[in-house]
Amino acid sequence: MDVQHILSRKGRSVNTIEPTAPVTAAVKLMAQRRVGALVVTEPDGRIAGIISERDIVRALDDAGPSALSSSVADTMTRKVVTCAETISVVEIMERMTRGKFRHVPVAKRGRLAGIVSINDVVKVRLEQLESKLMKVDEVTASIAHEVRQPLTAIATNSGAALRFLDRKPLDYDEIRRALNGIIDDCHRTSTVFDSIRDLFRTSDHRKQPVNVNEIIQEVLQSLRGDLEDHGITIHYELAHDLPLIEGHRNQLQQVIYNLVHNALEAMDTTASRNRVLSIKTRVVGNRAIRTVVEDSGPGINPKELDRIFDAFVSTKSHGMGLGLAICRMIVERHGGQLTASSDGKNGARFQFTLPIEFESTASSD
Repeated sequence: MDVQHILSRKGRSVNTIEPTAPVTAAVKLMAQRRVGALVVTEPDGRIAGIISERDIVRALDDAGPSALSSSVADTMTRKVVTCAETISVVEIMERMTRGKFRHVPVAKRGRLAGIVSINDVVKVRLEQLESKLMKVDEVTASIAHEVRQPLTAIATNSGAALRFLDRKPLDYDEIRRALNGIIDDCHRTSTVFDSIRDLFRTSDHRKQPVNVNEIIQEVLQSLRGDLEDHGITIHYELAHDLPLIEGHRNQLQQVIYNLVHNALEAMDTTASRNRVLSIKTRVVGNRAIRTVVEDSGPGINPKELDRIFDAFVSTKSHGMGLGLAICRMIVERHGGQLTASSDGKNGARFQFTLPIEFESTASSD
């Protein structure tokens, strides 16, 4: 946040006085406007100095009552510290603290463009700190939501395994499938934590050749039970001989899982239409591959499309929207792009492109 933000809130009006005016006029104007300082400006708007209560008290101490009849130019502080609109609130606060002054005129091309006081700056900093404290609760809720999904799946598979153990004869295939599901979800829980950590840092890890079609099939297999329980039909259009890309397998798996799981949740709210999940991959111009995840749910309000990828923004009643923020972050760090489209009535379409050849410029751990 910068000084321009402060000026947009408080306005650019500044109490000024000319250098030829008597000090008594400055005192009267300060009393009328209830301010502690006036910016001294030339007729063309150039800043000549600043006269404050401190300057007047100092002049009275030096010259006695006669100081009030002298000109503002004789009393003012000529060396004025100014700032630009683009300076950050933190930096201007440090300058004011070091210089022990309470007002800083804002200059633009040598002319007065506004003024900020220590009270203005402190107020904004307190608001920033309060906002950060509120974000702590949001981050906690977001992480809890992201981790709860695989933990719920672990609990479901554990319960299924116990039920299978009670059956006679034992169905070893079903028991094995449930236990493998638990193992997969444990790995997925770890991946969620890795992805959340990556959201708040810029470092990169070693990439390896990745087959996106294989990842899609693995994700759908892990969600097979949920998709069947919710009556969802899967429509595949996976490109044959899809080129490998350089990427992080676990991170891309998290992207596809989140998109598929979001589609499942969206369709779970509809009862009057068929529930169809469509997943497609194809090569785009021999330079990238595109993956599309489309559902037949109620869609997303078009007005929300620009915000759904922001961290802590969600269109759902539960969760804080960290999942899509993580997805976009992962895709962009792979040199790709993730977008969404919807008419708000007939489902939602998420698609991401990944370059076939991509060299990361991020530093490694």
